[in-house]
Amino acid sequence: MALSSKREKRLWQAAGLCILLIYSSLYIARPIAEYLRDRNLLRLSVALIFLAVAGAIGWRLAMSRPNLRVVLSATLVGVAYCALLTSIPMLPEERLHFLQYGAVAALIYLALEERRLRLDEAGTGRVDLPTRLPSIAVAAVATGVLGWIDEGIQAILPNRYYDIRDVAFNAAAGIICLASLRLVEWARASE
Repeated sequence: MALSSKREKRLWQAAGLCILLIYSSLYIARPIAEYLRDRNLLRLSVALIFLAVAGAIGWRLAMSRPNLRVVLSATLVGVAYCALLTSIPMLPEERLHFLQYGAVAALIYLALEERRLRLDEAGTGRVDLPTRLPSIAVAAVATGVLGWIDEGIQAILPNRYYDIRDVAFNAAAGIICLASLRLVEWARASE
């Protein structure tokens, strides 16, 4: 399967890098979390990571000069994330699943959409499997599978363990991010 554009290639590379970073940090994540927890810094660290990501997303959104509907949609997404993350009983470090696998889902979705867009523009009539299936469904399933592999790797690490709840968190993170992306895309399309 040849890539349709340089942007698609960059998006796939970013998704691969994101997964590589997640998988390669599995062994050291637990000692880092324990170190921060012992110093009462874990909750603060996780909160600062979320604030940094929210700030980066907000800045990126502001640079695109959004209309009021986009701003309201993005605000709704932010409020929904805050409500979700504060209402589900989980350890602070487990909240990071929503950033990690949200990013993976978003990058896969954007790469698939870029491919579909470029093949549609080319008008070659060429259709491959990723362009026949809805990008959002493929991204959701791929993210769920990658999150399950994450837990499989943890099952063989001496300082980690397999947790079906984390598999669900990873899949939910992807689905929620994809729904959020679609909401903002819908708002932007109505400009």
